[in-house]
Amino acid sequence: MEFRDLNEFREYVRDVAEKHVRPHAMKVDLEDRFVRESVDAVFGAGLGGITIPKEYGGLGLPTRYYAVFIEELTRVCPSTAVTFAVTSGLVANFLTNFAGEHLKGKYLPGLATGEYIGAFGLTEPCCGSDAGALRTKAEEVEGGFRISGQKQFITNGSVADFVIVMAKSDPDKGKRGISAFVVPTDAEGFHVLKDEDKMGWRGSVTSALSFDEVFVPAENLIGERGAGLKYALASLDAGRVGIAAMGVGTIARALELATEYVKANGLQHNEHYSFRVADLLSMLETSRFYTYMAADMKDSGERYTKYAATAKLIASEYAMRAVDLLLDIMGPDGVVWGEAERLWRDTKILEIGEGTSEIQRLVLARIQLGR
Repeated sequence: MEFRDLNEFREYVRDVAEKHVRPHAMKVDLEDRFVRESVDAVFGAGLGGITIPKEYGGLGLPTRYYAVFIEELTRVCPSTAVTFAVTSGLVANFLTNFAGEHLKGKYLPGLATGEYIGAFGLTEPCCGSDAGALRTKAEEVEGGFRISGQKQFITNGSVADFVIVMAKSDPDKGKRGISAFVVPTDAEGFHVLKDEDKMGWRGSVTSALSFDEVFVPAENLIGERGAGLKYALASLDAGRVGIAAMGVGTIARALELATEYVKANGLQHNEHYSFRVADLLSMLETSRFYTYMAADMKDSGERYTKYAATAKLIASEYAMRAVDLLLDIMGPDGVVWGEAERLWRDTKILEIGEGTSEIQRLVLARIQLGR
């Protein structure tokens, strides 16, 4: 599949999203179930492997294309978007950047086609923002490792075919004793404890997982032993570009709904309403600028932590402000069950996932102040 430019790619993704994703968005929100129909349709349209290299069955496109992909999915269904932000973004990037050829060849083609859905297992009941304090252990045994512990708030957890798990292989080494493993979900000892009943993203599954001495062969170790946390933090930079893109898509849809409402009710000459639409437009353009900059910096090969944190912070907080403005504009029409109300519920998590706003500020403060 080839595209002349980014605009043609955007049009293709938008067409797929409008035809095959939007029809299910409100239904799965109401039914609180995984949006399987939409996910299958996106894979069927050849969009599962946006940045996966062509030699592994992907499209091999730049990260800006991936950002547009997530943005356009979010416009119609944030639940579908976050499913792909994890499996086609965070997980695919982790394997592409850090796994050996055996694991790349085994899992990347399936991630591109939809044969596999991946999950990323970092957060635990004991620790969210402090990833280095995780307690899951990987005990070395003959032929591999036995993994024991729990993970919490794992996107795609109960529908994934494998989870990238961070676990302490060398507890005495602290943060430098954490390694990364591919853990198939059909392995003995792997259990889904529950799927969370969430306020938003109700078409996406967020799961609590348990690992009861799950054996994985030594070849399932990703990269170097003890480098797992370093890999995870680097991958979170890529994940933050995806969340920023979701923020852009959220603001774009809020602007569309606000514009439609203001025009339909003859309010376009009322500055109380028109200035709010102007605010939405400025938030969209600002968030899109920083998100695309972060995407381009990722592909430059230079360190882009500052740009990813900035984009995520701006886009997620503007997205929350945007949906607040949308409901202010629509009044009672916005708070009854419907797309505007659902968009509001789907948005708060953007300020929390892939590092809270406070963590982004911590990252930026450390960079600026040299701490």
